[in-house]
Amino acid sequence: MSVIDELKGLEDRVARRMQELRPLVDEYRELEQVAERLGVAATTDPPAPRRRTARRRAARPSAPGTARRANGAAANGTTGSVAVKRSGGRTRSPGRRDQLMEMVKARPGITVREAGAELGVDPTSLYRVVHRLEQDGALQKRGRELLPR
Repeated sequence: MSVIDELKGLEDRVARRMQELRPLVDEYRELEQVAERLGVAATTDPPAPRRRTARRRAARPSAPGTARRANGAAANGTTGSVAVKRSGGRTRSPGRRDQLMEMVKARPGITVREAGAELGVDPTSLYRVVHRLEQDGALQKRGRELLPR
């Protein structure tokens, strides 16, 4: 067997394996989007950088008033996905908390339902964030209205 034949065989094996893994990669990307919407940080090392398609960029909302570059980074050079270590070993993304506080400051009296609709998330996923912000004294809940302190 010649070196050229071996290389062709290797190319074929790589192509087949890539086809086998494609559904798993797609599922992983979908889970990343869901985790981001829920404000959950990945607990493992991030995968190697990948090319983003226009469709993927369009499906990922940025914080209100935050300019985004094509690579997903904010115009100020931050990515907005810095994980914060919490007790118990879990991590969280500060993004959802910050987004909600910006929204409450900009529109005092906004409801959790309205905030969820604007952020593109299920409003029930925001109640834990709202409760923590109340405990921290950052906002006050009056009926359904959220008010900054």
